[in-house]
Amino acid sequence: MSENLLENASASGVFHLATTQQATIEMAAHQADLCVLTADIAKHTSTQDVLLQLGSALNFPSWYGNNFDALYDCLTDPDWHPAKGHVLFINGITRLRASQPADFATLIEVLQAAAEDRRNAHTPFWILIDAPARGIPMLAEA
Repeated sequence: MSENLLENASASGVFHLATTQQATIEMAAHQADLCVLTADIAKHTSTQDVLLQLGSALNFPSWYGNNFDALYDCLTDPDWHPAKGHVLFINGITRLRASQPADFATLIEVLQAAAEDRRNAHTPFWILIDAPARGIPMLAEA
């Protein structure tokens, strides 16, 4: 993947990316001068713990309420992490899918809505999850 694709806001969104490709994408993101953040949620099975870990790993502000609405609000807030664009790696997502399938689906919906909001604002915003999910395409090498 070239950093040029990562800079293309209209192509950004939520994608599945194998963890073996993460270092390559991270390097391309840095070359494109995008903010790179990683959240590892593998140790958490409860939705509350996953949301708490996401807030911590992504350095959300103190008002973050550890719920899906607050997650969306933080991800779409231009003051959250001012940058040219963002690449978020969310690793360990399969555990939530296995333990809380309905909340896993809601999390995917929130991530997609946030990515769409940023895409509409012409800001590259890539959310890369480490497991396949219904409706989430694989990020292909470009």
